[in-house]
Amino acid sequence: MSRQFTDSPAVREKVPLWFGLAGASGSGKTYSAQRVARGMQRVIGGDIFGIDTESKRMLHYADTFKFRHIPFSAPFGSLDYLDAVYHAQSKGATIIIIDSLSHEHEGPGGCLDLHEQEIVRLCKGDMNKAFAMQMLAWGLPKGNRRKMINGLLQINMAFIFCFRAKEKVKLKK
Repeated sequence: MSRQFTDSPAVREKVPLWFGLAGASGSGKTYSAQRVARGMQRVIGGDIFGIDTESKRMLHYADTFKFRHIPFSAPFGSLDYLDAVYHAQSKGATIIIIDSLSHEHEGPGGCLDLHEQEIVRLCKGDMNKAFAMQMLAWGLPKGNRRKMINGLLQINMAFIFCFRAKEKVKLKK
């Protein structure tokens, strides 16, 4: 038996916005995220929450913008981010700024760290097997990231994600 579907005329609904900002350190990501969040707040209302992985740097803007602050230090695992979001949700957040989501990939306890830990665990002390375990070791970090993304997709609120970009370096002769 094949799966059954229904259809209806499309009608505009309140759909949460996901917004990403990327830039080098000091490029204005946090300030821009706060401005965008304030604009969203004018339309949808509610409270803005900031999940701050940058050693409380978001607090530089506490005199300019009204928001609830969640300090977030290492480890920066995917599921730790999701727990921080669930905390904000439980406190009534309608808009969440995550500054920065980059640590989830390359920060202490992030995906790359977890991958290395998995290689060591799978090798059981025999690091000669490390190369052979490279692909298998991605199972846990990628699975956790997928759980985080799927968890975020089920939450009906706006998100602003800040990503720290590496500065480009031009080599000259």
